Amino acid sequence: MIRILYLLAKPEDMSKEKFDQECLRHFEMSAGIPGLYKYEVRLIASEPTDIHVPFFDVPDVDAIGECWFENEQQMQNYMNSEIRKNWFEHGKTFIGKLKPFITKDVG
Repeated sequence: MIRILYLLAKPEDMSKEKFDQECLRHFEMSAGIPGLYKYEVRLIASEPTDIHVPFFDVPDVDAIGECWFENEQQMQNYMNSEIRKNWFEHGKTFIGKLKPFITKDVG
């Protein structure tokens, strides 16, 4: 399984409520995108303070998104999809900044 994790920040002039609504809409729009096995988005509700290792600040993270693909071919199908391109256009309307990571399993 291939996973791309995105740290998302809303535009500075957008309310949290509007951003949350657009995240829900974006989630709903993900259905049926070729090659996309699963899409999840998590809104940041709070930041715990009971940490057990030194804390580093990651400013302006309002949500975390994750795209899942069964394999490289499915990820390529996703990248080539016109539906995905339109989905990304919607993302441009409510995502102020993002930081992507391709992740891998530990074991």
